[in-house]
Amino acid sequence: MIDITPTEVRIALAVLAIAVLVIVAKMSRARPKRAEKWEKAAIMKQLLALSEQEEKRQAAAAAAAAERVRAQSPKAARPSPTRVKAARRLAWQVRSKAR
Repeated sequence: MIDITPTEVRIALAVLAIAVLVIVAKMSRARPKRAEKWEKAAIMKQLLALSEQEEKRQAAAAAAAAERVRAQSPKAARPSPTRVKAARRLAWQVRSKAR
């Protein structure tokens, strides 16, 4: 008959175990998971919220820029210092002549 020693049995079992591990590893590879419908809906809600926040930030920035422009325009409407000085001189001259 066939003489099989315990060492040969151990080697055969080790090879068999390695083969099983290789097959299991190949079958259990991580496949890309597809998103479920409810996950897609949650993602869309988050994206929509981020988009709305971005629009609000842009609108606030535009409003701040418009406010800066409005704040600068009254300064331009003030009379220049030379006009003020000329008006004071004229008033002084009128007062001195009236005396």
